[in-house]
Amino acid sequence: MTSTFDASWGLLALASWGVADYLARSNAARIGSNSTSLLVQAIGLVLPLAYLAAVLPGSDREVDWATLAYAAPLAALFLGTGYAVYYRGLHVGSVSVVSAMASAWLLVSVLIAVLFLGETIGAGDAALIGVVMGGIVLLSVQRTTRHGTSTGTGYGVASMLTLGAAFALWKPLTDAGGPALAVVLVRTLSSVGLWVFMRLAHSKVVLPAGGHAWRLLLWAATLDALGYVAYNVGLDRAPLTLIAPLGAAHPVATVALAWWLLRERPTRTQALGIGVTVAGVIVLSAMSGA
Repeated sequence: MTSTFDASWGLLALASWGVADYLARSNAARIGSNSTSLLVQAIGLVLPLAYLAAVLPGSDREVDWATLAYAAPLAALFLGTGYAVYYRGLHVGSVSVVSAMASAWLLVSVLIAVLFLGETIGAGDAALIGVVMGGIVLLSVQRTTRHGTSTGTGYGVASMLTLGAAFALWKPLTDAGGPALAVVLVRTLSSVGLWVFMRLAHSKVVLPAGGHAWRLLLWAATLDALGYVAYNVGLDRAPLTLIAPLGAAHPVATVALAWWLLRERPTRTQALGIGVTVAGVIVLSAMSGA
């Protein structure tokens, strides 16, 4: 029987990811999206490593290193790109629009699983995919906000595609080595890969200047990592159909913070698109879990 405490792990993931995304926007404005992505993932390894150290001694799981050898680098490539693009979108575009569009990565993951991994979906899932796509279309109709600035639609779509590809590989990764090892391995490779890319592009890693900027970065990294840990702990304690929708609802927290602190006011069409997309993703997450 699932207790309220077990379900609270999903709520913790929702709040952690939602606030982390908002804080990442502030960091990207100060040090750039690539540096923010690299530092958030690198610093955020502390919690997953601690979680892995806690669960590894009592685990009798056999690790499939052959699967990890090909799936982890691919997932890391897509995850690192997705983070950098997403943070760039949050910086230059509308937080509400970009976060809502990026949340549709679940749709991409489902489509990849169906087209390439041999999984099947029912009529209900297919209908919900259509609903989410309709929400994305609504978000794409208007490329500017009420104030005439860019909504960042292109970045939202790009992050949706890259994050969707990364998380489509999550199932074979967790099957091969467990969720804790998957998180640590992919985030480590993603950080290293992004650092190599920045070196080849002659782009320096910019560090925050001042105590306030460092606190923002540390909070963003800690909360982002906490979201992953809470989500995985929740999956161990409660049904996927409960935890997955709560995790998928994290853009609600990001949009609420943008509305409250940034005074973002989407147009009616954009607000409808945000609502349709996020609601469709939440229900699709629940049905996919079932």
